[in-house]
Amino acid sequence: MSASLSWDDLKYPIQSWIKRGIDVMGFDAMTPVQAATVPMFARNKDVVVESVTGSGKTIAFVIPILEKIVTEEANNPNFKPGHFHSLIVTPTRELSNQIQSVIQEFLQHYPEEKYPIKSQLLVGTNQNTVRDDLADFINRRPQILVGTPGRILDFLQLPAVHTKSCSVVVLDEADRLLDDSFFGDVERILKLLPKQRRTGLFSATIGSAGDQIFKTGLRNPVKVTVNTKSKAPSSLGLFYTVIDPENKFRQFLSIVNSYKFRKCIVYFPTCISVTYFYSFMQYLRKEQKLLIEDVEFFSLHGKLQTNSRQKTLDSFVEVLGKAVLLTTDVAARGIDIPEVDLVIQLDPPSNTNMFLHRCGRAGRANKAGRAITFLNKGREEDYVPFLEVKNVELEEMPLKLIGLPPKEEFYNMFKNWLLQDRARYDLAVRSYVAFIRNYMKHSASSIFRLRSFDYLGLAKMYGLFRLPRMPEISKYFKDNNINDGWIVDPPIELDQYAYKDKNRERKRLELLKHSKQINDRKKEKYEAKQRNIAWSNKVQDHKEKNNKRSKMALRREAIEKQIAEESGSDDDVLEDWKEAIIQNRKRKKNQSSTVTGSFEDL
Repeated sequence: MSASLSWDDLKYPIQSWIKRGIDVMGFDAMTPVQAATVPMFARNKDVVVESVTGSGKTIAFVIPILEKIVTEEANNPNFKPGHFHSLIVTPTRELSNQIQSVIQEFLQHYPEEKYPIKSQLLVGTNQNTVRDDLADFINRRPQILVGTPGRILDFLQLPAVHTKSCSVVVLDEADRLLDDSFFGDVERILKLLPKQRRTGLFSATIGSAGDQIFKTGLRNPVKVTVNTKSKAPSSLGLFYTVIDPENKFRQFLSIVNSYKFRKCIVYFPTCISVTYFYSFMQYLRKEQKLLIEDVEFFSLHGKLQTNSRQKTLDSFVEVLGKAVLLTTDVAARGIDIPEVDLVIQLDPPSNTNMFLHRCGRAGRANKAGRAITFLNKGREEDYVPFLEVKNVELEEMPLKLIGLPPKEEFYNMFKNWLLQDRARYDLAVRSYVAFIRNYMKHSASSIFRLRSFDYLGLAKMYGLFRLPRMPEISKYFKDNNINDGWIVDPPIELDQYAYKDKNRERKRLELLKHSKQINDRKKEKYEAKQRNIAWSNKVQDHKEKNNKRSKMALRREAIEKQIAEESGSDDDVLEDWKEAIIQNRKRKKNQSSTVTGSFEDL
């Protein structure tokens, strides 16, 4: 261990109980970012910290906060009711929960004889309202608040909450908090806080925040950057494989069955795709026996309720055997899950800055890890040199499909599972459409282009037997072998395609019957109208059409004759008569629009 990274050599004398917490948590040595940040942030310096994922940034701001609470005597009975000392803002509930847990681990070693230091979590849930948070705040009198922007803003705007004593504010995953989706709330929060405060911005990709950093009220800040050749931790291997969209899901299942790992996180592009594929995987595991039995599967996404999300995350952390978590970018930032040694991205994130955050869930705290990204054959291969410009280097990993049926057999299995319940098909279509909508939002739009996308291969990956009707497919997808979007032959009889749920099926049949009645009425009305048209009107219409054709023929002959006479040559008659008509019309139009007379006398 390098002497400069020993906690005993830290250039700031930390409290003995904090040192005891460090030892118990197993942090034998400081990381470079901790060694650089703790002394400055604990001593009245604003900091902007950029360091790779898994480098210990949470500890780098928790320790200074606890130190400042002690040195500024916020841990005594005289600390004013309704006031707080430190505020930590994060973009997700999961990250807020994790930081709260780290703070609690340190506070377990706080001396009992002293006035307690307390921390309160402020995140939106279905069980706790902001009024409940206020009651807890008044009763417990915590010095530290940790939460997400929306709930924190609502909380700080309550009349009973006073912000004058706030001495420290930390924005964790600051680049995310300073983008368009959060910056409005964050800016309003910062305006409620005292200007004479210490501010810390922490992220692995803080540079992407741009000029927004200067709007956070920093006062003579120090930037801490841990310089590395690659922006990924040295213990994390970054790989990619080029694959057909149709084979992506099968390849992922093959890795689950054959690859040695302890815990794996798999990133899907949308919430609905997580739900959809998780459901199908349960079928493959329980009924088809295609997945090994000693692996547990979990699903997590932003549409779930807060309690469900936290319960799933806790279960994934606590499971002792092999486990796979299917998730979205909701679990991409800051989440520290022990023993995650494999990350799989079925598709690169639409926001390029999220790429390293996803990969960084593995290879944390100098533990070995691998991250594999699937790229579609063709244009998406340009993503590799695109990342190299950003100092992110990927190595190609050839993969083999092992222990799964051939793709046609697997597709039929997927299709048959869909046919068992129309609700599954509805979910499949919505997942497919959501994917295309998400694909349109890629920040690297020159690489991820709808014009060259494999719509058919993606449809087979989702088990679809018919391409959805959507503008993108109508515009870019051309295949003469696909009739009316049907991938299978013969087409499925959709009128007979039933829901398993009896209530939904009853409603579908009623709607189908009603639609048929409407269509039948329209057809009868049209036929009746045709029958009731007078015979004389039909003859008259026929005569008018013939007269128009005759007049057009005479005009054509007259124009051709005129052109021939003017040119004096039979060859010139070959000029397109339509062009002559167009030119003649333009000439007449110009003549009619010419203003005659003089305005000199006006």
